Amino acid sequence: MKKLSPVKRKLVATLLFSVFASVIGIIHGIFFDLDFSQIKRLSLGGFILTFIVVFVLMLLLEWIFDLENHNEIKNLRKRISKLEKKSKKK
Repeated sequence: MKKLSPVKRKLVATLLFSVFASVIGIIHGIFFDLDFSQIKRLSLGGFILTFIVVFVLMLLLEWIFDLENHNEIKNLRKRISKLEKKSKKK
């Protein structure tokens, strides 16, 4: 079996988390808020709508939290390239 790239693994993990978060969000809205008129959200259309919203929000959160990591990776790559240049000169 072929290994997934880190980006694809993150996407799959986010996708799976979004599915579970959608179901939990619907259940929370029905049982804990005691609004039984929302039971219609358990339909396939309601689940898909909730899933899309949760998935997009998860991607947004991942992007926000990775912003600082991208800058840090750039800085580390610069430092590594400088070290490699120094070691080649010797």
